Amino acid sequence: MLESPSFMETRSLAHYQIREKLGEGGMGAVYLALDTRLGRDVALKVLPKELADDPDRRARFEREARAIAALKHPNIVTLYSVEEADGVVFITMEHVEGGTLVNDLEGDGLSLEKFFDLAIPIADALATAHGKGIVHRDIKPANIMRDAAGRVKILDFGLAKMFDTNFDEARTIAVSDESATAEGYILGTVAYMSPEQAEGKPVDARSDVFSLGVVLYEMATGKRPFRGQTNISTISAILKEDPPSVDDLRPVVPRHLGRIIQRCLAKEPDRRYQSALDVRNELEALKQETTSGMKSQNELRDAAT
Repeated sequence: MLESPSFMETRSLAHYQIREKLGEGGMGAVYLALDTRLGRDVALKVLPKELADDPDRRARFEREARAIAALKHPNIVTLYSVEEADGVVFITMEHVEGGTLVNDLEGDGLSLEKFFDLAIPIADALATAHGKGIVHRDIKPANIMRDAAGRVKILDFGLAKMFDTNFDEARTIAVSDESATAEGYILGTVAYMSPEQAEGKPVDARSDVFSLGVVLYEMATGKRPFRGQTNISTISAILKEDPPSVDDLRPVVPRHLGRIIQRCLAKEPDRRYQSALDVRNELEALKQETTSGMKSQNELRDAAT
């Protein structure tokens, strides 16, 4: 479908002018396009043929897309429309100019100030979606953009669920070393999966909390908590191993931050924070406490000089 002559030769789709290809993944190819009616740039994602050709999946997809489009949050990429032209089904979204969180994760972890500036909005955006009954299911640094002003924007909200054949149960499957996808399923990047997602069990907001914990761990330390040489060994680590505590790896990190992240990474969903809102509130409280503590220390130093 992506290689159809009309699409590639004319560089246009309906009233959208295709400017360049931005990337491609399991959920379709993404292009930068100009909406000639509204005069604005959009990100245009062309959907896989197996979804476009299945009427039931199309109907489910469009229902879910309406729910995603209703999400209004400054840290969630806005979904504009679901359209079809020349046999190609596509969605249009807000185009974010900037890089992903991956670019910020080099080194030994972020400064505390930068950590809180990024982590709190991410958790807040997830909390908004969870409040509407929407689970992301693919939280990872590559799905978190930073715009030109440095503001985070979460991409692809709910798209994993939209593509799920077993839609009502919202299941995923464990990954083989050969492939990260299978017909009817879209999988989160293995290293960021919750245990229940890796095992193919039903997932809910608490699965996103686990994935958020993996991202927070990497932001704080510069390292992923669960690493393996293969997909299978990474899944084994997720299911069986407890990673080193954040504050052991990086002593400058407040111990309570380590406890927050550790709770996000609990193997059993019931032992995690039950919503991203809880994580957001804990992070905000710790930020205030840390900021107050640093201010007090500075005042003491000033008084002594």
